[in-house]
Amino acid sequence: MLSDAKGAAERLALARITTGLAALNTLWHLPPGEVLADRWDPNEAQEPGSGQRTRLTAEQYEALRRLAFVSIGAWTLGCENKAVKFAANASFAAVQRHVAQFDQRAWNYNSNLNVYLLLLSLTDSRGSLAKEEAAPPEIATAVLGAMRLYYACVYFQSGLSKLLLSGPSWVDGKTLRGSWAELGTRAGKWLSRRPVSVAAAASALALGFEVAFPAAQFMLRKRPQVLGVASLAFHASVKATMDISFWHHAVHALPLFVLPPEAERHTVRVLRHLLVR
Repeated sequence: MLSDAKGAAERLALARITTGLAALNTLWHLPPGEVLADRWDPNEAQEPGSGQRTRLTAEQYEALRRLAFVSIGAWTLGCENKAVKFAANASFAAVQRHVAQFDQRAWNYNSNLNVYLLLLSLTDSRGSLAKEEAAPPEIATAVLGAMRLYYACVYFQSGLSKLLLSGPSWVDGKTLRGSWAELGTRAGKWLSRRPVSVAAAASALALGFEVAFPAAQFMLRKRPQVLGVASLAFHASVKATMDISFWHHAVHALPLFVLPPEAERHTVRVLRHLLVR
């Protein structure tokens, strides 16, 4: 098992708030419908083998975007109505799919939000907002375990892709050193001027972290905080040296691993205070 029944419901409530806020932030910063419409060449969709389908109009896109914002907002605040959860999943997936047609990398970048939204919709994730225990603890435990496993798979997929595309040469330091020199922050550019052995060590550590993360979950399942802190430190180092932020992934380390279940009640209390005020 990747999770303990004790505190699972509270962790899911924290994950619901985290996922909801991340999805709302994503929707808020998406380009408006008219901008996407201006980038669409209708003839492109007719090219054989282009893989393009008829895209949404600007009005349809904006309507879906508003539906996603309202339904996900209601769900984030604790609404567990099945129609609301279906609308949240369907509209958010449709909006994501539409944006990904303009840049396929966009889907791979934040599709984890779709997965978390779907998993959390399988059970009641209101935590202390629920007047009574709405779902068996076994379900909450299973959903939390699935979310942790998916979190680990994101790392494993990243590490595996490095091995498949570059092979063992990825850890010789040349790839990372070049990235530091070309894309790095001031700290990254400084590191790019250090001996290549520095980049090689960093490359090996990064690859080992990503590939070993799933196994580490089993080994440290009773000490999830260690995994969460390591994950946050990993992303902080990437941000500090290359200014690359996978915030929508890293932020889930807090509810899934780092924060104690008791933090859910304090979080709800703060949100209530902010909303009432």
